[in-house]
Amino acid sequence: MSHRQGDRAYDRGEVRPQVSNISAATSAPTFEVPNRKIVAVDHPCILLNLENGLRSFGPKPNFQKLVDDVQEPQALPLWFRPDNPASKPIVSHHAATNNILLKITVPRRTGRKRKRGSDEPFSTDCNALDASTSTMASETSTVGSVARRDSPRTILRRVRDNPDQYQAEAVGMIRDSHRYRGLADFQFANTNTPFLKNVAEHLLPLNFSKLRQFKLEEGVATNLDLEIIPPPHFTDKVIGFNYNYEQNPGIIDQGLDEEGETRLINRQGRNKFSYGHFIHHDAFPAPDRPTRMDGEAQRIPESLMQQLHDAMEKRPIWTRRAIVNQVRGNYTESVLKVALQLTGYQFRGGPFRDAIVKYGVDPRHDPKYRQYQTLSFKLAKNLVGSTKVPWQTIRRGQVKSYTKNDDPTSHIWDGESYSTDGKLWQICDITDPFMMEIIANAPVRSECDLSESGWFQRGTWQKIKAAMKAKMIAITKDRLGSEGDDPPKKGYIYNSFIANRLALYPDESDKPFTVSLEGLLRPLQDLENVRKRRRPPVLRDRATVTATSEGSVGPEGEEGDESAHWFLERNNDDAEAFSPDRGWDQMVGSDVEDDDAIGEED
Repeated sequence: MSHRQGDRAYDRGEVRPQVSNISAATSAPTFEVPNRKIVAVDHPCILLNLENGLRSFGPKPNFQKLVDDVQEPQALPLWFRPDNPASKPIVSHHAATNNILLKITVPRRTGRKRKRGSDEPFSTDCNALDASTSTMASETSTVGSVARRDSPRTILRRVRDNPDQYQAEAVGMIRDSHRYRGLADFQFANTNTPFLKNVAEHLLPLNFSKLRQFKLEEGVATNLDLEIIPPPHFTDKVIGFNYNYEQNPGIIDQGLDEEGETRLINRQGRNKFSYGHFIHHDAFPAPDRPTRMDGEAQRIPESLMQQLHDAMEKRPIWTRRAIVNQVRGNYTESVLKVALQLTGYQFRGGPFRDAIVKYGVDPRHDPKYRQYQTLSFKLAKNLVGSTKVPWQTIRRGQVKSYTKNDDPTSHIWDGESYSTDGKLWQICDITDPFMMEIIANAPVRSECDLSESGWFQRGTWQKIKAAMKAKMIAITKDRLGSEGDDPPKKGYIYNSFIANRLALYPDESDKPFTVSLEGLLRPLQDLENVRKRRRPPVLRDRATVTATSEGSVGPEGEEGDESAHWFLERNNDDAEAFSPDRGWDQMVGSDVEDDDAIGEED
């Protein structure tokens, strides 16, 4: 929409048609641009009705201020709901442009037809047109600057069809434009509020008889839909964030499928590794065969597959680290990945998470498979941000290699040492007598807990995880004591201490709770506090005060303030509690099991 001074004219469009002059084919016609000040307003909506578009600027829009010569450009508010007085407008912003406003007049279409390029008379078949066709023809036969009837393609077609009957006129230059690019604020819905209805019914008409009928409800409102005064603004964001959405270059469109949906194909997908199943903990039934046996599956060495099948006959559930330790020979990473997916499937979560389960075996149906449940621990803290080392370097050091470990017993946990080539252990691979006694005396559930503890009670499962991680941290700190130590060493963790702490928690409990890991590591914490105990502060001032058992003595030997001795003792006793170097949470960590990690190999 455009506003022009002088004679009133509203028009919109910036189309520059290629005008052909039959009489002068060597040069194009020229137009003189009048010296008029025209300001364009880019309405954010599609104007199907010009009157409704003008109403969106308010009851009394001041367009004159847009063309006045002022130093600061003026803004023009716009309401999306002009009938609602509580709605908030959006404000335009000024932009300098260099456009030309053209006025093009073309002949109106009559609906008559004749063969293109012939001089036959026009013919009209009125009986062949139904009501919908005639309506559509009447809508497309009119060309205007509103109601989406100013398509450049339609205008150019009219100009080419009537080279001698159209008129083009340059109305003027558009040097200023007002655009609406800001975000509209949230609108408070006040149509169903009883209080505002009462106000609109009795106060807005400004009728004395209705004013006397206006009453407020007495008492304190306790209903759920309580009316409160809305804030003046719901959001302070007026500029939309540029997300730069774009299609993945590796995704191609393969047309429509049988249901009419777009079929997208990932050209960069690793199809050679998609032979196995990676199901959720509550997905039934368990798969009994790989997804396919073509491609890379045909080139797996028979010796490798035979070793994996023999391992599955010995034991139906393995961790990746444990089953790779049973393999003899040198094989590449890609071959091991495909071979393991052909051997068994894996769970995304639950008590058997990341374990390789033999096809056709479902450990969720029989409690005898509880010895193959897995425990995952996150011992290495993520140090990203605490040092100046790039996160890529830290992540590269945390990612484990897929190469086979030289130690064939790295998946065994004996309670005295452990291997750091993986974070997943199975119950059957624990040989620590203390942990084996807890597992042997653990009660068995009647039904498998699919999400967390499996065939163990949740209380027992929490005890097993907490005790195992506490001993791992003690092994890392070289503070795991032996039951034969007499007397027990200070700052060491013993099995008897862990057993006494675990006795405070119930075994047969399905209520969600977590065993306090900090309580199990209390001896280590006490040792760290003793090491980090700092000396009492020394008061360095012009008059140095020395604290003695009789009181405080000044520099000349006279009696000083008796509160100085109390001050020094107070700081000395609280040095442990308020030391900024404790860092206990950073050493212990806050989680017993890493629930966010998916896949032992990630």
